[in-house]
Amino acid sequence: MLVIDGIRYRMWTPKDEEKEFHPMIKEHSREIFGEDSVYFDIKHKLSSKSGIAAIPDAYVITLSKPYEWYIVENELASHPVYSHIVPQISKFVDAIEELETQRDIRDVLDKEINEDIVLKAFIEKKTGQDSYRFLTELLSKPPRIALIIDEITPEVEKASKSLKKLADTEIIEFQTFVREDAPNVHAHLFEPLYVVEKVSKSKKEEEAEKGYTESYHLKDVEKDVAAVYEKTKNAMLQLDSSIKINPQKYYISLRKSKNFAYIMMRRRKMHIIVMLPYEVGNSLIKKHKLTQLSQGIQDFYNGKCFQVTLENEGNLEEVIKALEEAYKQQG
Repeated sequence: MLVIDGIRYRMWTPKDEEKEFHPMIKEHSREIFGEDSVYFDIKHKLSSKSGIAAIPDAYVITLSKPYEWYIVENELASHPVYSHIVPQISKFVDAIEELETQRDIRDVLDKEINEDIVLKAFIEKKTGQDSYRFLTELLSKPPRIALIIDEITPEVEKASKSLKKLADTEIIEFQTFVREDAPNVHAHLFEPLYVVEKVSKSKKEEEAEKGYTESYHLKDVEKDVAAVYEKTKNAMLQLDSSIKINPQKYYISLRKSKNFAYIMMRRRKMHIIVMLPYEVGNSLIKKHKLTQLSQGIQDFYNGKCFQVTLENEGNLEEVIKALEEAYKQQG
């Protein structure tokens, strides 16, 4: 039993690993690995020259020094430890020792990064390198293995010694509790893999925000595109005057309690990442170009989203309608 401010929660164990447990780990990946981490939900097979293959559940890279990368295995304690989990991680370790495998992972991750200009810029800013060079250097180092499991049973505890002999392995117990009077409300209990330094992080955030204004983003933008931005912004402020227009280095976000859209200005066009499922966007927007984003990119934005591209004010109302819906969903 877990009690928070008088509200009772009971422990809940996922039954379906793929449909119930994996999505929770993705949702809370930054709280597990750190704010400067990127979770790649890519089911990419690792193969050794001997023909032994295994498919990790995800990869994670961290962008705070010292840079690290993880191979992630999300498991339920109900799975056999010695016949399933230990052999699986052993396969990861065998495969990753081969240079060809490292290059293969680098190419897959680099492709994912280059599909998202914001993620690409973020990595370049944090590392001072292009993603290809950064990944080449990072993946030349041995990975850490993150085994995230719903319960550390005595069998898992015993097996941890074997796992840690195979590689630098972290075992994270990720427990879930559900609110008694509202089963869809969850609380999670786990130990993160990073040290929280709120003061220094706050200083970095303040430093990063200095100097970035709407004018900074509109400086070289053509008049038609600038007009699209102004009409979009004004429509949002008419909807709710407390919506924050939040210029950062690579985008301008629109937020209430959290970001519900990211605007990226280009000379002749404007891209908007809208925090709604692609299917919803496709039903609302018929006369502008929509881009369906990969799962890895959506995970980076922490939710289902799509990109819409605007070049003029024509049919702007359908985009505004989608933004209003995103505001309602995220607010």
